[in-house]
Amino acid sequence: MATQTPMWRDVSAKKKDMFARHGVAMLNLKQVAQEFGCKDERTAKKELEALAVPGISVGRRVLYEVDVLAKALVARRGMN
Repeated sequence: MATQTPMWRDVSAKKKDMFARHGVAMLNLKQVAQEFGCKDERTAKKELEALAVPGISVGRRVLYEVDVLAKALVARRGMN
């Protein structure tokens, strides 16, 4: 019988993966769409709202923290 890994370990692995792929700690909407597997930014925005992931205003842009996004992605996949 396989044991399930703790959620924090899955979140940590996802954070490292996203940081290695994008090289930044905050992602724009286009990068978030890639992580969600969406074909456009509008769909990614709807997913973010459904998961209650807040955006942070940096100047005129809205960016999303990798930490919060990784936790939401892991929870969305049912890995918790």
